[in-house]
Amino acid sequence: MLYERKTPTSKRIFERAYKVIPGGICHNIRYFPPYPFYVEKAEGPYIWDVDGNRYIDFWMGHYAHILGHNHPLISHAVSNFIKEKGFHFGIPNEWEVELAELIQELVPCAEAVRFCSSGTEATMYAVRLARAYTGRNVVVKITGGWHGASTDLSFGVSYPFDLKETLGVPDCMEAYTRFVKFNDIESLEKVIDEAGSDLACVIVEPVLGVGGFIPAEKDFLLKLKVSVEKLDAILIFDEIITGFRLSLGGYQKVCGVIPHIATLGKVLGGGFPIGAVVGKREILDFGSWERKKPLRVLMGGGTFSCNPVSMVAGVKILNFLKENESYVYERLNSLGDYLRKRISEEKFSFQVKTTGISSLFMIHFVKEGNLNIKCAEDIVNNTFWELRDTRFRVYMAERGFYLVHAGGAISLSHEESHIDAFVEALKDYTLKV
Repeated sequence: MLYERKTPTSKRIFERAYKVIPGGICHNIRYFPPYPFYVEKAEGPYIWDVDGNRYIDFWMGHYAHILGHNHPLISHAVSNFIKEKGFHFGIPNEWEVELAELIQELVPCAEAVRFCSSGTEATMYAVRLARAYTGRNVVVKITGGWHGASTDLSFGVSYPFDLKETLGVPDCMEAYTRFVKFNDIESLEKVIDEAGSDLACVIVEPVLGVGGFIPAEKDFLLKLKVSVEKLDAILIFDEIITGFRLSLGGYQKVCGVIPHIATLGKVLGGGFPIGAVVGKREILDFGSWERKKPLRVLMGGGTFSCNPVSMVAGVKILNFLKENESYVYERLNSLGDYLRKRISEEKFSFQVKTTGISSLFMIHFVKEGNLNIKCAEDIVNNTFWELRDTRFRVYMAERGFYLVHAGGAISLSHEESHIDAFVEALKDYTLKV
């Protein structure tokens, strides 16, 4: 196997890892058979493994690196800060205030901001705030929607959607979770009506992430907001992927539908760990120290919440995006459109389709017909989705590309030549499966 011949050092490291780490890996999505390669360094659009192989990277640190890997703007700011100031205080710092002020300025719904250390924490706190504010229990989410490993939201993520995503979650938790098909207003109305007076919130990725990088239709989001507000419930946008990537104000600014709460992460941290819950002040105030137990929502973010390195990196990246707004988003839109155009015009051995928006894209191998992909169920029922992950991932790695779920995020460091090479490799793959 070509992959194994190219990566003998990674194989040896994985064998060591398997002895000390269950399954040999600490984040399951990073595994693919026969073993993942191990990265030694990263720069711009490239990563290099421990055997010296170079890959064009479309994974981009779980979509966090909008400028590319190891951008000097961030690396210089962080290294200088660490030399002069330190790297962890566990005490309030001015940089968290500066970053919160920037978010408030840029994100339409952000009347108030609370930081944590990851996207999983952010969505967990968002749901907790919604339940506290409304005094209700039921959470509605999208089938195929991924909001991190929060106990409240670990349902209906991957196919088959009716099976539990994880052990260790009491059955009673599932009783408070309902599912809606993405972009399906009829499904939405039915489920929200059933939840009725016990509906606390609806949480939705406005561009469905691992479920296919499918943008929400504006009518669906408008109907969603009207239905939620009719019941005095809360609308949560999970913009951890889309925040600051599709526009300075996220997808909510693009589509004009403003949620009550949004969660942010990835791009926000400039490549360092971060999460944030933003939204209406009256809702986020439930997490304030000024509210006393038992009338308070427990929010913290752990030891590394508001870590100054993440705050400084966040200030740097947001100021860069703000000062270069036209260039950044025009460039990312142009590269994303170029990729989708190249694939739509190429002749493959069977139908290949892309979903996505701006710099986000995902590849699908369609079974038949001119499929309009509107939800995760369309992918499961009408594409050869089993061809787009493991086999595709290994094949593309052999040819110098790294992707997860047959998709990714283009950065400012990518060029049209990288996309051309990727499309040629994709064409070769369709000839061999």
